[in-house]
Amino acid sequence: MFLFELDSPDPDTVKLVAVVNQLKDSINKGQEKADWTEEEFLSYLSDFGLNLSIDSLYDMIKKPPLNKVISNIQAGNVIFVGQESGVKPNQDQQQSQQVVNNMAHDAMK
Repeated sequence: MFLFELDSPDPDTVKLVAVVNQLKDSINKGQEKADWTEEEFLSYLSDFGLNLSIDSLYDMIKKPPLNKVISNIQAGNVIFVGQESGVKPNQDQQQSQQVVNNMAHDAMK
């Protein structure tokens, strides 16, 4: 998250950016599931006091700052940036960790 994303006169926009970025970070770390339906995502936002309609969500993901976190909504599923290729963010992290572990093991020989 960048500081300019928090520079908004609307406190709800600031809160929305923070909540969505926190969710995406949790997904990337494997702490949250990667596949979210529209209803689940809107319910998640509602838990933080952000009550959006599906129409306003569709509008918001086309413009900054949400377009940097959510790339699209397809077939009722929210597609986060980085998930377009079909590779879950957690898989990339696991592969990176495996490479680091292998290198450390080789270095200890």
